[in-house]
Amino acid sequence: MRVLILGVGNLLLRDEGFGIHVIRELERCYEIPPEVEVVDGGCAGFSLLDYLREKDLALLVDIVADSAPPGTLQIFEDEDLSRFAAVKTLSPHEVSLIEALKFAEFSGLKPSRVRILAAVPEEISPGLELSPSLKKALPRALSWLEEELASVNIYLRRRRKCA
Repeated sequence: MRVLILGVGNLLLRDEGFGIHVIRELERCYEIPPEVEVVDGGCAGFSLLDYLREKDLALLVDIVADSAPPGTLQIFEDEDLSRFAAVKTLSPHEVSLIEALKFAEFSGLKPSRVRILAAVPEEISPGLELSPSLKKALPRALSWLEEELASVNIYLRRRRKCA
C-alpha cells in the first residue's frame, strides 16, 4: 500500500493555509511510516501530479467554499469529488485541486482511491495564523488522518512531545 497525504493551501492567507498547517502538525507530532509520503503541496497545482503517481490511496487536506459554520469538516470521496467547491483562487492562472485530480485521472496518474478532508474557513485574509475555528478543527483533522490510515492497516505513532 502506497499512500500520499497532501495538504494544500496558501499559508499567507490565514485559513487558506489549513492543509499546510495540518501537514506540519502531522510531521511534528507523528512518526511517519515509510509507505506514507507526506507532502506540503502549497499552491502547486499541476506540479502535484508527480506525487499522485503510483499511489494506492491519496488523503488530501484543503478548505472548501460552503455555507456550513466555520470549522466544519467535510469529507469528499472519489464519487462525489464533483461536489467539492474549492475556495476561489486569486489568479486565473492557478489550478485547483480538483482540476489537478481530473487531469491525473485523464493521464492515468490518479490513485485508486482519493479522499479529501476539507474545512470551512472562517477568515481568508493576509496573516499567518489560523482562525479560532480552524485551530479547533486541527486535532479533528489529525484524527481523521489517523483513522483513514488505520483503515488500511497503517498506524501512526504519536511522538511524546505531542502527547
